[in-house]
Amino acid sequence: MGDFRVLCIDEGTSNLAEAIERRGFSVDIYSTDDAPFEMLDESVDGIIVGGDIDVELVSHVRDHLGVVPIFFLVDGEPEADVSTSENGAIAVEWPATDAECNALAARVERAVEFSQWVAASRDSESLYRTVVEQSHDAIFIAQDGGFRFWNRRLTDLTGLTDDELADCTLLDVIHPDDREKVSEISEMRRRGDDAPVSYDVRIVDTDGDVHECSANVKDIVYHDSYGILVTVRDVTERRATEAQFRALVELARDIVTLIGSDGRIKYQSPSIEDILGFGQEELVGTHISEHIHPDDWGTVEDAFQASIRTGTDTQEPIRYRHRDADGAWRWLESTGSNQTDTSVDGFVVTTRDVTEQRNYEQQLQRHESIVESIRQGAYVFDHEGILRYANGAAVERTSVPRERLVGHHISDVREMTLLDDEQCARLETALDAVLRGESDGERFELEPLDSDAGTVVEFAISPIIGDDGEITGAVGISTDITERKRYEKQLNALHVSTRELTAATSREQVATVVCDAADGVLNYNISGVLLYDEATDSLVPTAFTAEAREIFGEVPPLPRGTGFSWEVFERGEPHLYTDFEAHPYRYEPVEELKEELVVPIPDHGVFFVGSRDEGALADQRLMLAKVLASNTRAALDRVEREQLLRQRERELARQNEQLESFASAVSHDLQNPLNVAMGYLELAQERYDSDELARVEEAHDRMEDIIQDVLALARSGQTVDEVETLSLKRVASEAWNTVATDAPDATLEFDGETEIAAHHGRLRQLFENLLSNAIRHGGDDVTIRVGVLEDAPGFYVEDDGPGIPSDEQSHVFEAGYTTSAEGTGFGLSVVMGVVNAHGWAIQLAETDGGGVRFEVTTDGTR
Repeated sequence: MGDFRVLCIDEGTSNLAEAIERRGFSVDIYSTDDAPFEMLDESVDGIIVGGDIDVELVSHVRDHLGVVPIFFLVDGEPEADVSTSENGAIAVEWPATDAECNALAARVERAVEFSQWVAASRDSESLYRTVVEQSHDAIFIAQDGGFRFWNRRLTDLTGLTDDELADCTLLDVIHPDDREKVSEISEMRRRGDDAPVSYDVRIVDTDGDVHECSANVKDIVYHDSYGILVTVRDVTERRATEAQFRALVELARDIVTLIGSDGRIKYQSPSIEDILGFGQEELVGTHISEHIHPDDWGTVEDAFQASIRTGTDTQEPIRYRHRDADGAWRWLESTGSNQTDTSVDGFVVTTRDVTEQRNYEQQLQRHESIVESIRQGAYVFDHEGILRYANGAAVERTSVPRERLVGHHISDVREMTLLDDEQCARLETALDAVLRGESDGERFELEPLDSDAGTVVEFAISPIIGDDGEITGAVGISTDITERKRYEKQLNALHVSTRELTAATSREQVATVVCDAADGVLNYNISGVLLYDEATDSLVPTAFTAEAREIFGEVPPLPRGTGFSWEVFERGEPHLYTDFEAHPYRYEPVEELKEELVVPIPDHGVFFVGSRDEGALADQRLMLAKVLASNTRAALDRVEREQLLRQRERELARQNEQLESFASAVSHDLQNPLNVAMGYLELAQERYDSDELARVEEAHDRMEDIIQDVLALARSGQTVDEVETLSLKRVASEAWNTVATDAPDATLEFDGETEIAAHHGRLRQLFENLLSNAIRHGGDDVTIRVGVLEDAPGFYVEDDGPGIPSDEQSHVFEAGYTTSAEGTGFGLSVVMGVVNAHGWAIQLAETDGGGVRFEVTTDGTR
């Protein structure tokens, strides 16, 4: 031990000073009246002060000497929270005996020795405070298996005194079952092997109690010799708490789930079996999205991702549907706690079954229809038909005070003269039917006698269902529909007038009918229709009312960008113009007009209305004007369709004639020679038996099938009458056996298999034409691949041939087009016919090697 110097600031410390001197220290004793500050220099290695902690003294020592242990001798056992101060002093009890003086002297020696070691550390101040003064963990330095330095927390943990710790080895405090592990780790560290720096260990105190501890070990050089700095944390209570928590989780009625950051289930509590019927381990390892209803997954995923992104818990409980073990959907409510940054390493989700609660809430919402309909008259009747409640809106609609209404039977309405006898009977009958359970609800119209003339009220009655399923009363809702009825009357009149639109056969007739309806039904005396002319790219005035014609005169076609009409037509939204002068789109404004309403007729033109009075057009007729414009569009669409239909009918008639002629030619010119060939084949088969004749017979049969399919195609106008589920690979192979006989070096490959709903003969015909086309243009050694499309329902046929030039690709499906001297030009046309007959779509593409690829989508999306 070197020559260390300690200051004792209290004359009562003489016994302690002698004990310290016996350890080779020099000790200077001062009274509390002296000025010890003057004695503070670099030769002072420790300070002992009698009395309570003096913060000013500690601060002064730290400022002048840095890391120096300061002990304050206090009366009685220091409280746990004041045994150290935030300024780094150490409070200890006055030593009363020689043994206590020796023990404290040993502690002072270790503290001084340690402070000398840490003084060389880069962060000596914080290291000293952490180890000696402020740490709640047991910290010690060991060398050669013995304790060289320790803080007070180690004596608390082991129950050993300082002298006992000084005399024992490290393994003496380790649980016997853990000593071998600790010895092996220590030996690994001494050899320089890759030893763990943190591990669990059990320490046994003097009472025999076992403490579950977590140890962290660091290699150090302590006073020129190898040693280890060990931090030990007592986690006994935490482990007990964890065990209790796990027990609570195991017994919890709610489901407790641990979900990893990847969305996969890592743990679920046993309650999942009671709630969802799954075993505790059955869903572990699966992704949560596999069990949540697809319509609810977006909500759950958003909350999950938000928690990952923000590192916070879910803000509100989330409700969603989860499939149970029987395949049924159950409503669950979950809250999540983000524990990804803790040892849990995941999301702790607590879930409860709210299926029944949700059903109850839905019932409650239905029963709260009174609150939801507060702007309407609301009435509650009991099971006997007595009115028990009427809201303010209900009372205001009558001349009868609330006290005369509430508490009276529905039949008393007759005496109040609120309704005539017929309406009273209707009301009583409807309420009685609902209360008896004969009706789920009644709705009818009433005309109260005490209201303004023309007032119409819609009255709706629905039952109130109790928890036992029995009807306990009824709810009545009254709605003033007077304005709606007036609107409906005007709307019906408009529909009657616009029926003439259905008889119109031209755009001009439609425009004339619209103007007549606007004038006669809506009282729009100044109105007109302008229709779009694609040839001139202008809006052409097509029909005006007489008054509009008088005001505007002859209006020429309006070129694009001219007038209000073009602005509305291009924007597709109606607009009411009032400030003509300030509007850049105005076209020769008429001073007589104060307002102009322009309503678009989408795709066709506009309908306009003018007024000489301000504010005359901003009424409910605006909606009716939109209805009229909508009817106009429908009529114009119909006229356009009928004109196209008539044109199409004429084209079809010509086409049918051509098809019939073609069918006759096929039947006569092909069938007859085929019949002759088949006859001679039968004669040949009677004389010879060979595989070649069998192949000829198969070819004849195939020609017969093709002739029949072509006849059916021609006579049915390219329609498919019957389809069946066919194997793509099987039909393509059949076609290949037919077309590849003259190309033995050609290769057919398949990429996947699928089933297609199609006509067998027509689908085979499609493949025969595509495969023969590939052989014809790609050569006898061409490789052809048939596969399933990845991005849409359908299939493809591709080859490694020379491909089709880009400037010719748009013509390949035209009848008669061919680039081969041997081709007829009808093959791909037939393919297009088969595709169209099934309602499919086909497009031409190019392979990576430059060959041709035909893609057929069987849902017609391309």
